[in-house]
Amino acid sequence: MLYEHHLKNWLVDQKIYKKESTYTVYYNIVYNQIVPNIGNIEVERLNNDILQEFVLDQLDHGRVDGKGGIAQSYVKDIITVLKLSLDQKIEIQLPYCPPTEVEIYDKSDQITLINYLQSEINNKHFGILLAIHTGIRIGELCALKWSDINFDTQILHIDKTMVRLYTKEEGSRLRITPPKSRASTRSIPLNKWIMQYAVLLKGEPDEYILTGRTQHIEPNKYRTFYNNILKDLELPHHKFHSLRHTFATRCIECGCDYKSLSQLLGHSNVAITMSMYVHPQIELKRKCVELLADYYQH
Repeated sequence: MLYEHHLKNWLVDQKIYKKESTYTVYYNIVYNQIVPNIGNIEVERLNNDILQEFVLDQLDHGRVDGKGGIAQSYVKDIITVLKLSLDQKIEIQLPYCPPTEVEIYDKSDQITLINYLQSEINNKHFGILLAIHTGIRIGELCALKWSDINFDTQILHIDKTMVRLYTKEEGSRLRITPPKSRASTRSIPLNKWIMQYAVLLKGEPDEYILTGRTQHIEPNKYRTFYNNILKDLELPHHKFHSLRHTFATRCIECGCDYKSLSQLLGHSNVAITMSMYVHPQIELKRKCVELLADYYQH
């Protein structure tokens, strides 16, 4: 059987048992990367050498538009599909890729943004403030309704996310699905500062927090809104996800333990949190070496 035909059968099962967003990733990998390159090879002929060569070629020439390679993180997703779809042991080596430090806001820029948002408080501005104080992802934020905040206990419940999915088979569609992973379903305490704005703006339970209506705003449009604020304030451009990284970094600077932070972020384990945020900012590093100096002087 050709690998292409085997993958079509494999995808039928994945559509039944996997989350829709996961299936969409697998579908696009199959038809954009795997089938055009090695789909015409018989499954029995596929071996580690062929798969290794294919994967390395994707790093250099994997873009669908033919304009270069694809990110190593996406290549890892391709390897996942290869391993799940083939009944053989696969050991693929990737070139060393040094970890990149997460992008966070400079403290003064963050304060400028916060001051602007709270000076003209409305639902959309509140959403960015909520991200700053909770570290939630943009898809989780866009899916939030007022019913997700317990005003008595001052706790925010995250149990869904909004995502736009695309396949050639079904086209583009907006979905509200369970969050990224099981750990992403979580409860986040809200501090008194953010709660005062929640109380001020509180709408009906079935209204979306970002719009104050039963009609939502999707992540791409809200991301554009956020980008325009940075432009108007003449602040350096940071992705919306940088608010999440900044939240995590500030929590560490304030002395938050990694276990609690991992649960706040919805990571599946503490190791993920530590691998991303184990490099503290220069102020914390300076504090550490100054403490050592004080220790030796006593």
